[in-house]
Amino acid sequence: MKKYIILILITLISVNGYCQYSKVTFETDSTEVKLVKNSEYRIWEETYKNKDSVFYSVRYIKDTTKIHTEGWFNKKEQYLGKWSEHKIDGTWLYTIDYTNHSWKYNKEEFKYQPFKDAIKTKADTILQGIFGKEFFDNNIAFNFDGHSYIGKWETFDTGTFWMQDKYLDDWTKPVHQKPNSFVIAYAIKLSEHELYTDLLHLDLDSVGNLKGKSLVLEKMNTFKKKKFTITKEKAIQICRQDTLKESDSDYKTYLKFGYRKNTPFTGKFYYEVVQQYDELVDKNCKDDCKIIKFFNVWRFDPWTSKLLFRKHMKRIFKLHRGCLTSTGFIEVKE
Repeated sequence: MKKYIILILITLISVNGYCQYSKVTFETDSTEVKLVKNSEYRIWEETYKNKDSVFYSVRYIKDTTKIHTEGWFNKKEQYLGKWSEHKIDGTWLYTIDYTNHSWKYNKEEFKYQPFKDAIKTKADTILQGIFGKEFFDNNIAFNFDGHSYIGKWETFDTGTFWMQDKYLDDWTKPVHQKPNSFVIAYAIKLSEHELYTDLLHLDLDSVGNLKGKSLVLEKMNTFKKKKFTITKEKAIQICRQDTLKESDSDYKTYLKFGYRKNTPFTGKFYYEVVQQYDELVDKNCKDDCKIIKFFNVWRFDPWTSKLLFRKHMKRIFKLHRGCLTSTGFIEVKE
């Protein structure tokens, strides 16, 4: 196996002489490896077949002994443990501890970070006022998602709006101008390894006043100021005891928010477990056909872990000229 990997690396070096980008994938007994090279970086991504683990390493092309960044994440691309980033000369930029949601950074490089941290503290206070401290401490995590920018007021025919004038960078990158606007995104955490992103974010001005917020925060009716009790392990255990159609498929779990009016979950969070148990596909399905997938669906109250309902449901997928569309879940009437 080592000889095989060395042969691939030699091939990559040869290819790089003719172009700046190259990509090779191969397998070992226990992993699948993707090796990518471009003009700046050599990226090694190794996915373990029987574990929820991916090792990711980025080194500089000009000197592959120098690490840009490396660490572990799971197959949902959620970072695990500690990650650090360095310049090509070895200068340390920062280390993030994703387990404890904390970080340390090079103060010489991150000159405006104390200012950004003060704005983030104000964002924390806003969320604590909405959700309560118990929920904030147990179920909200900041995983260093967000960015800063310089904005200004611009007038159009339809009115005057605050517009992004200059994007400065992501939260974990040094900025060399003082920002006057910030977008800070948070994850909802059910356990250390179960995070749901893209649900909560705040848009703040230069002194931490709220300018905008995520659709969840805009649409939320009321909030029970206590922590969630549901976890993936607890929910799946209940689903196994409450079997619907027998299936060998994996259980997929989701934390969702009800946006639509006149539905049971409008303005509320709910937790969903989905397991496919059957599929009907048109014969000779290539570019134009219909696929119907059938599912066991369980929905829970995430605060109490109470099972709200269990149903057989289906989704109808239509493939037309390479474009796939689908319905939402439709209850199967038996």
